[in-house]
Amino acid sequence: MPHSSVRLGSMLLTSVALACGGQALRTGPSGRPLTVNQVVATNATVRFVNLEGGCWALDTPDGRYEPIGLPTAFRIDGLAVYVVVRGAPAAVSVCQMAPLVTLDSIRRR
Repeated sequence: MPHSSVRLGSMLLTSVALACGGQALRTGPSGRPLTVNQVVATNATVRFVNLEGGCWALDTPDGRYEPIGLPTAFRIDGLAVYVVVRGAPAAVSVCQMAPLVTLDSIRRR
């Protein structure tokens, strides 16, 4: 009986991964969570992640972050930017793919 449970669990995980188009495997490592008072200034690349209807991410040298309220002008997959971010205060996201951050500033590189 234990082997049946393991097989069922493996099949379930495979089904979920396939249903997501394998996107969970391509999202990259998350950055470390930031506190509301913690500010990080860094280069980043804007990424569109086809998860839960589509989410935007910032890939940085320290990992991936999910920005709250990314301006429309910067919603371009692959766009090189310089950002100043801080941890988001008690925010929730549909995607939940990386630590949430608020943007203090963003500009093209």
